[in-house]
Amino acid sequence: MNKIVHTFTVAFTVAIVSCQRAYAESPVGSSDSERGQTFKDLVMADLRQPFPTDAELRERFTQLRRDFEKLVTMAQEDNEVIRIAPDFTWTTSNMGWPRPQSELGFTLERWNEYRRLFQILGLEAGILRPWDHPNAIYLIVQTKGLSVAGSSKGYAYSEIPLEPHCESLDQDRGSTETGICFKPLGGKWYLYLDWD
Repeated sequence: MNKIVHTFTVAFTVAIVSCQRAYAESPVGSSDSERGQTFKDLVMADLRQPFPTDAELRERFTQLRRDFEKLVTMAQEDNEVIRIAPDFTWTTSNMGWPRPQSELGFTLERWNEYRRLFQILGLEAGILRPWDHPNAIYLIVQTKGLSVAGSSKGYAYSEIPLEPHCESLDQDRGSTETGICFKPLGGKWYLYLDWD
């Protein structure tokens, strides 16, 4: 069940972003079929785009470590908010969207600070407190897929060691249907890849 919820979270984010792009990029007066084709083209382009390599992510982490640490500190302070994306939030008591500004889980100014850090750090899908690793915070660099299957790659921060470890997250996962793997960056930081 936890994996299903996590997969839905990742896929939901991809679907929202794709729908927004499809609508925004469709000329005024476009027919539904033209918008549908735009949506299909965007989803397919997303699926073909490779994840950043481990080396690229490690370099970004090294260069921007203070901003990564600031983001994690903010997320720890806002521990009632389990999902923070550029365009929606989920709290421990309400995953519905849209919600009134008073129910975001923090102020609009705070959300704008999260968005600013997401932009700087290249986190297209924001952050997540995963159900299967409740002491961790995932910083989601990229997602792929839709609601029935998907994958994501990014950073993870955890006070408790995360396992299993993989030497490389760049390798094809082969016939393994579902899973997650962590590559230690040092201290409480990891790269992660999950897939199904």
